[in-house]
Amino acid sequence: MTSANLFGAACWASDVRRKKVHDTITQSSSLLKELTEEFSPCAEENTPGLRLMDRYQERVSFITFDPKEENALPRRRNLLNNAYAQAKGDQSKVCCGVDCSIPKRASHQAVASFVIEQAGHDHLASSWVAGKVLSADAELFAIRMAVCKVVLLENCHHIIVFTDSMAMARRAVDPSVHSGQAHSLAVCKALALWFSSSEDNKVEFIATPSKLEWGLQHAAHHCARSLPPIPMGRRPATSLDAMRRRITDSALDSWTTMFRDKSYRGHHFLPLVETKGTDVAPKYAGGGSWLKFVGEEVNHAPIGDYYRRFNIPESYACSCGAERQTREHLFTRCPNLDTNRRTPKLVKELVGYLQKNPLAFGFKPPSDGIG
Repeated sequence: MTSANLFGAACWASDVRRKKVHDTITQSSSLLKELTEEFSPCAEENTPGLRLMDRYQERVSFITFDPKEENALPRRRNLLNNAYAQAKGDQSKVCCGVDCSIPKRASHQAVASFVIEQAGHDHLASSWVAGKVLSADAELFAIRMAVCKVVLLENCHHIIVFTDSMAMARRAVDPSVHSGQAHSLAVCKALALWFSSSEDNKVEFIATPSKLEWGLQHAAHHCARSLPPIPMGRRPATSLDAMRRRITDSALDSWTTMFRDKSYRGHHFLPLVETKGTDVAPKYAGGGSWLKFVGEEVNHAPIGDYYRRFNIPESYACSCGAERQTREHLFTRCPNLDTNRRTPKLVKELVGYLQKNPLAFGFKPPSDGIG
């Protein structure tokens, strides 16, 4: 049965039936009713050639931060202090610090805040309720409110935004369909109009690590935390990514609970523990080596022992000449591989084995002339 069939079945199922079924498709269908976010795939700001970055890419800059650099934090503090000091003496430059606050309790809403300073003017600070969203969505909301406010200020030709999320800074000028697209469209529309008013206008996003607790960005953080907890209400604003997170977390919770049952887990599962000795819980990840990692854990990798158990017409022997190609053989005895002394028990042991033997537990290469 395909995902389309499952989705159709979920849509036609009665409410009573849906409450008894626990799967991703059914949960997604039910939670869609709570999604308040709207999308505009055909928005004018998203038209190729008319997008903000198509027309004004040279006026939008991103100063990223690499935490692995030597003395990264002290050097970044110096950069931030210099940028702020230069802006304080120039009325045409406006500095914005943005941040958000995510409540500890699920019954409360997130908050987005900004603090704006311009030479010769009183500073502006504001906080907004963001709804039932993730921190990334709330940060994007804060950037939107700050930018839309700053472009209305007189004698402003250079906007400097201090944010601890460069991913959301880039998303703010991306009008394509994504979680929080409405915020991005508002930013793109405001900046496009502002750029067209003067060739000197430009905007700069500077990565400001929250660990520094620096200046305007930290002030915005305090501004966001200053609001009392705001209850969700009957129908709070929600985002697509927040809905995805809820569905994923629910699936993981169910999976973890069922995984404790040996009859569900099966007898061929490779038990692994973390370095601290805790059992490895089921997790989700996308593609790549993770698929091979899972295949080895559940013994469903394309090897001889798997072919034998499921009566697949493939050779059960190993390429080294061993009569049976089992998981234990590949881990500990195969002369064609860099084997270990024992079957891996720690996650880092299995990861290390995969790194040394990237072709182990993989599909056989096609015969000559095929593919």
